[in-house]
Amino acid sequence: MSDKFGNVSDLLVEYVELEKELADPSIHSDQGKARKLGKRYAQLGPVIAGYRAWKSATDDLAAGKEMAAEDAAFESELPALTAKVAETEEKLEELLLPRDPNDDRDVIMEIKAGVGGDESAIFAGDLLRMYQRYAEKNGWKT
Repeated sequence: MSDKFGNVSDLLVEYVELEKELADPSIHSDQGKARKLGKRYAQLGPVIAGYRAWKSATDDLAAGKEMAAEDAAFESELPALTAKVAETEEKLEELLLPRDPNDDRDVIMEIKAGVGGDESAIFAGDLLRMYQRYAEKNGWKT
């Protein structure tokens, strides 16, 4: 693949191989291996989806430029297509950042009211509710 994100081709190959392995019923006899493959498959899913969205947007932009060269009416579509390419490119670059080994680990957070009496207790309660809503928004368990 001769595009900006050509290094994703290795991830695409790995993703397809994982799909094939997970489709094999015999792999599920070893739950540990199946869990490991499923976890890696889930990690690669957003990257592959992001790459496919970027590739589609890039192809749409190329087709739009080609059509605009033939018919000036299509030029009005080019800014939106260019913005879509930039947006998907930014998302893909973020998805391709190296993962922190602690990303999949749990967190224990303790919020205590400090010196300040009732006001610090109210603030601690507000802070707790804020973190709980944030966790719910991101699909995390609290």
